[in-house]
Amino acid sequence: MARIGFVLALVASLIAVGAWAFAQAPQQSPIVISGNDLGFQIESQRGSTAIGKLVVRVDGKWVEAQFSAGVNRLGSK
Repeated sequence: MARIGFVLALVASLIAVGAWAFAQAPQQSPIVISGNDLGFQIESQRGSTAIGKLVVRVDGKWVEAQFSAGVNRLGSK
């Protein structure tokens, strides 16, 4: 019975240390491929294709661009 308690305490302490270590790791900022004020923020990758959104720099921060008119995807017919 004491052995089970010891194992449970050991597992709980390992989980606590792992959670603490994860919280201490620096958070990676999103990658933005950019010019001065216009960029593309990469959110993920599908094979060799980057998936993301168009961003603009406003007051030193990157924000998602929104268009007043719709944007249509170019495709082949």
